Amino acid sequence: MCKGIYCLKIYIFQEQFKITKAEISSLKTICCFIVKCYIEFWFRSPNAIEAPYNDVLFLKKLEDYKSDDKRVAEIAMKKFINHLWYLGEETACFSLFDDRIDNQIKKQMAKKLLENDELEDDEFTTDIQKKYVLKIGDVSQFLKQDLPLELLTHKSKNIFQRFKLSIDFLQQNPEIWPNIDSYKKAKNILHHMSVINDAAERGVKLMEDFNTKFTKNENQKQYVLKVVQEYRKKYPGHSKNMLTKDAIK
Repeated sequence: MCKGIYCLKIYIFQEQFKITKAEISSLKTICCFIVKCYIEFWFRSPNAIEAPYNDVLFLKKLEDYKSDDKRVAEIAMKKFINHLWYLGEETACFSLFDDRIDNQIKKQMAKKLLENDELEDDEFTTDIQKKYVLKIGDVSQFLKQDLPLELLTHKSKNIFQRFKLSIDFLQQNPEIWPNIDSYKKAKNILHHMSVINDAAERGVKLMEDFNTKFTKNENQKQYVLKVVQEYRKKYPGHSKNMLTKDAIK
């Protein structure tokens, strides 16, 4: 995203730079894609509940963008279909709590989930859900489906068992779901799930910085990483007040 911001700034202040017509044209191409396709979903990305439907809407946006710039749209689509982590059988249930989904669709989703038999203990698995695999040539046909309804399967209810959530609200009309305690509890839990890779990136950076800095012994290495991680949690800043807060107490 930082590269996108730089492109937007350079294009806005292009008169202050010595850039060629070809460079201006390339910047315009990038900026149009950011403004018309990317920026909305970048801002929405931290919301776990919206994640599955965001994937669907972004694919639709890219499909429509072919009329503006087919080359860029196809390049973006080929890249994006490798990252459909939230279109799995379980995560599709997140859309039950998405306010953008029509109540009639939610009613059909609830009916489809309830049509399947109750999960038996031996059916439930804690395995990490695999991402949805979609080939570039199948995107158009995929988007013609009734999404996210078509993504639900007999395994979709695993998400409720995984977080020990009640599905009682599914038997009620979606119009009154916001007033049902089981729905409100489930929505609150799923809403606070982390669906962006900030935590993973921080972990990778931590490993890069301290992996071989002090020791090559694996046990000592893990200990160093834990100490640094705990220190950063306790002292997230570097101000004098932050570093001396325990001493003051």
